[in-house]
Amino acid sequence: MFTGIIEAVGRLRSLATEDNGIRLCIQTKFASELVPGQSVAVNGVCLTAEKFTNDAFEVVAVPETLRKTNLGAIGSGAALNLERALQMGARLDGHMVQGHVDAACPIVEISEDDNERLYTLEIPAEFAQLVIRSGSIAIDGISLTIARLKNLELTVAIVPHTYEHTNAAMWQVGTRCNIEFDVLGKYVARQLKPTPWV
Repeated sequence: MFTGIIEAVGRLRSLATEDNGIRLCIQTKFASELVPGQSVAVNGVCLTAEKFTNDAFEVVAVPETLRKTNLGAIGSGAALNLERALQMGARLDGHMVQGHVDAACPIVEISEDDNERLYTLEIPAEFAQLVIRSGSIAIDGISLTIARLKNLELTVAIVPHTYEHTNAAMWQVGTRCNIEFDVLGKYVARQLKPTPWV
């Protein structure tokens, strides 16, 4: 479980294709504090830390993860939002984030309004019932509030602190961001419209 409050912005040092996916080596200040098996959210994707050096750790993204996220499209040197799992008793400053990305969605518009930057993303129709104005959403692992909704487009505001301490500064029109819709909304939607197991 995560909060969507980014702990550090890491750098992709290298990636290599393996039989079971791709292995990412990520440079970050907290690498030496990790132990094998710990969960780290990488751009909002919950991955298991496996190997370590003093300043980097390695994770593997399997094919299912690569299909649903933007991790298969990043290159060496890319900035990655990182968050270690929430500790019991810690403050929940963002919202409940599982690290289970639903889709990688494109940014279709970027604008500025006063002292904030507005980012509009287009979401698949199948997830439309999971978003509400002023509701929570995780974008590349960042806990954000939906400011505007129009058809299948949602807009979030990035305040200066978030812009300076996440990879949001790298986002451009066309960038595909990892989206995790609010887990509470998912359960409510399931109860209101139950579907058979498939």
